[in-house]
Amino acid sequence: SISGGSENTASGESSSVSGGSSKVVSSDNASVFGGEDNFEKELKSNILSDIPFTKDAEGWWVADVAMFRFPKGVVIGVKSSTCTYGEGTLSVNGDSGVSGNCPEGDGSVTFGHSNTASGKWSSVLGGYGNTASGYFSSVSGGSDNT
Repeated sequence: SISGGSENTASGESSSVSGGSSKVVSSDNASVFGGEDNFEKELKSNILSDIPFTKDAEGWWVADVAMFRFPKGVVIGVKSSTCTYGEGTLSVNGDSGVSGNCPEGDGSVTFGHSNTASGKWSSVLGGYGNTASGYFSSVSGGSDNT
């Protein structure tokens, strides 16, 4: 329900907005009472109650002392627009989304530039235009190696 204000949204089941402007309540059984920055406060209180990171004095997000599990994979930098990412992969890319690294094989890893690790559990650890296509294969650097 909405009981005042303007351009407010209460989309969660049994949610309400009481006043304010452009307030959004999307969680079930939640309320917002006007004022500023309530959407951020709602997210923190309803969805992000256990955030595994804290911001340090220099503005860096620092992980708590914990293990993290990423079933699909991790891409650091730009996601390659031409890659079909495998399961449980790791890739570090620069600023090019078209010719970035591509860990296609399950459990594969790519570093460098325009490298592909298409074999399962394969790795390309640096260089340019390298491909590790066989199971358990690895290219450690150079250019245009397969």
